[in-house]
Formats: sequence, structure tokens, C-alpha cells
Amino acid sequence: MNFGAATRGVVVAFGGVALLAALSCEVDHGVAPLPGMVRARVLFYGGPPPKNTQGIYLVVAPKFPPRAINELYHSPNSLPFKWDAVRDTVITEMALPYGHYEAISLWWYNTETKSNLADVLALPLDASNNLLPLGFDITKEQPVFEIDLRANWSRVDRDASIEGTIYFNGPFPANTLATAVAAYVRKPQASVEFLTMLKSIDFSVGPESEKYDPQRKAYHFVLPVRHGTVEYVAVFWLPERASLTDYRELGVYEDPSAPGQPGTMSLKAGETKRGVDIYVDWAKAKP
Repeated sequence: MNFGAATRGVVVAFGGVALLAALSCEVDHGVAPLPGMVRARVLFYGGPPPKNTQGIYLVVAPKFPPRAINELYHSPNSLPFKWDAVRDTVITEMALPYGHYEAISLWWYNTETKSNLADVLALPLDASNNLLPLGFDITKEQPVFEIDLRANWSRVDRDASIEGTIYFNGPFPANTLATAVAAYVRKPQASVEFLTMLKSIDFSVGPESEKYDPQRKAYHFVLPVRHGTVEYVAVFWLPERASLTDYRELGVYEDPSAPGQPGTMSLKAGETKRGVDIYVDWAKAKP
């Protein structure tokens, strides 16, 4: 099953944010002073922060999902949170030009791996607008937008893992841009749930990885997740030069006792669920 257009946009765009932001933590928005400002009061809870925390950054998107990294406003420095606090409140500000903004979020970076699509620590949604990300305006009359953001550290404290092998029924297409394996609390139904239900995602799946066995056309993965319920694990693929909304689902972990149905699991803290094998059909990569 492919993502819906909006869904694919959400996932791919933020996946792109994760990958590209890992390469550059600053975006040059010009030298002219920016007349507006967003002021966020961030409440951290569920902590202390995971030991592998590198930093927390404020991200504002004029368009959601963003189409390119240079569309985003990204704070150059991490928020000054307390490392030993279970609860902490931080005030942060970012200068912005006048205009309409469709999303604001907090992004968590760790010291060990590439950014994970599930590393959105806060993304307020608009209950009056189909639970799409909350937008706001910066105008000459109202140049400052203030918002409270709740950041739950436990969301990124991944204390369990899922381990398995992805079996491909052929070689990777030459036009492969990215392949990922993702775990969800439950199978996403609405577009925004492809983001809100996401527990973890790994973009390193590919033939150049040391985890790939070319003889067996198999990739062994270990996906860190927060303990709890996982009802959907799937493999996604994106071709080169395609629209950022063209991620395609190639395979799903199926219940061994009920083939054709998604396999579900409940993990305890410190537990590794092994044998989560997924069989990929490259025919699903075709438009």
C-alpha cells in the first residue's frame, strides 16, 4: 500500500529534514534583520534527557510538508535544557520575516545515529483543522507569536529494539534514492498518523551497508524503539528524481500465525524482539 499524497509528503519531507539537517544545522536566511519573532516556552518532562542527546532545536516551516531544507527556519544552537532535570522549562526565540507559517516543531539530535524521522519531540496539531500541524502568522501588526511546546523526553528514550531481516526479491533499482524500515504504534489510517504514530525509522537500508548480504539479497536491521506496543513495521522506498511524495511501501512484517495480516508485538524495557522478517516485493516500487 502506498502512502496517500499528504501522508507521503509528511513522512518524506521530515525524513528529508532529518537527513539534510544532519549535514547542516544552520540555514542562511540572508543578512537583513528579520522583523518578526516566534517565542516558545518549552516544557520538558518525562526526563531526564537520554544520555545520547546531542541537542534540541526549534524548527519552523513556512510550508508543511516542506519541499526543501532551505525552506525551513532552524535554530543554530540547541535549547539550553537541564541535563539533570526531570522537568524543565526553557524560553527560546527565533527571528522570522512576516508571513504565514504552517508548522513549528522541536527536533531531537542524538550523538550516535543519523536523525530519525521519529525524532520530532514536539509538533503541535490543530484540532480544528483535521489535526494538521498548527500554523501561525507573523505580521507588522502582530510581529511576535508566542506558543507553549511540550517535549516528552521519553518519546526519544528508546529502551527496546526490533531485530529482523529484510529479504529483497531482486537487486536494488539503480535509481534508488532512499530505503527505510519503520515501526508504528499502530497502522496509520489518516495522513498525519504516518508521523504521529511513528515510533522509529532507519534510513540506512541499502546495498552499500555492511548489513546487506548481496548473495542472499538480505539486510539485517536492528531498530531501536520505545518499549510498548508496535502494531506495524514496514519497508519504504524512494526513487531518484521523483517527487518527495513518491515514497512507496514495499513490504510489511506479517503475523507468522496469520499471513497477510500485520504482525504486532508488545515490548518491555530492555527487550529485543527478534525474527521480525520482512519480504520486499520490488514490483510495488513501480508507479
